[in-house]
Amino acid sequence: MNDRTDDLLSDWLDDAEENPESKSDVPASEASEAVAQSLLIHGLLADIGRRDDVAESERIQAVMQRIDAEVSAESGDVALKHVPHRRRRFAILTSALTIAAAVMLMFVAFGPHQSVSAAMASLDKVVEAAAKRLDRTYKVRVVDEYPRDKRPQKLSQQAWDREAPEEIDGATIHVRGADQYVMTVMLKTGMTRTSGCDGKVSWSFREDGQVHVSEDLNRFRGAVPGSQQDMPLLNIHANLSQLKIGYDIELADDQETGTDGTLLSRLTCIRKSNEVRGPKQVEVWFDAEDGTVHKMLLDGLPRGRGGPKSVMLELVDQPDLPSDFFTHDAHHEPGKRIRYEDGRR
Repeated sequence: MNDRTDDLLSDWLDDAEENPESKSDVPASEASEAVAQSLLIHGLLADIGRRDDVAESERIQAVMQRIDAEVSAESGDVALKHVPHRRRRFAILTSALTIAAAVMLMFVAFGPHQSVSAAMASLDKVVEAAAKRLDRTYKVRVVDEYPRDKRPQKLSQQAWDREAPEEIDGATIHVRGADQYVMTVMLKTGMTRTSGCDGKVSWSFREDGQVHVSEDLNRFRGAVPGSQQDMPLLNIHANLSQLKIGYDIELADDQETGTDGTLLSRLTCIRKSNEVRGPKQVEVWFDAEDGTVHKMLLDGLPRGRGGPKSVMLELVDQPDLPSDFFTHDAHHEPGKRIRYEDGRR
């Protein structure tokens, strides 16, 4: 807005009776148009600077009522050039305010809805990508540990003192679709434990022990981060309803570039209440094009078993693994003893 327009606006508001043509060489029509534009810009900037949905709604109703009153007061369909100068000025003012009100009403009504819709559409894309039978390899990194001097009141001292037998930090997770995975972790004894699921049975074994097999596909997910609260990366597809219903989901406006140059978007999922099972917060960085998860932060994990407070799963490879990779036979030597937990031989 230039100085000339500011002067017109000031004169126009301060002197309701005088004609701008008497003090300026600017035609009345141009002056009125400049004033209307100035009012519109001022109004929009002021409203954007102090967002208050209730106040905005009340102001919009007041403006519309004022416009209705003015229309009712007019007798007949009189041409604008025959309307008194003050009436013409008010018509311009109400037109500008009506436009501003309409813009703000659209922003208030559709802005939040569009934001939620975009977040849910992105979540659908992530879940759809996770269900595809493509191979992905993730590394687990511990982000934060619970302070050892701050035991929760609801957790017994015995449970608080219990240490997890595995070292989650540095674990490797291979996934294919929503129901096949292999996870290898280092035990504190120095040995490894490998567990997995091939979509038909789940299994687990230590390198010096027998293979445990179960038809319960979730039987050996206990060591997977977030599994105690039903929110591991391995079954994010199955937990779609939980994310949609139990979490407030927001899609970040900005994007970042991954280590491989992929453009990543970010979803932030905040648990709505303590009644909802799951980490307090889940953040997902995913390929903006195909929905592949590149990073996933699980924050506010359960404090039992000596586990960490938050962990990050990071995509390190998208290999083409053998078709039988997710069976236990592919990960141990032949002849290893197998124990079926449902009594089979």
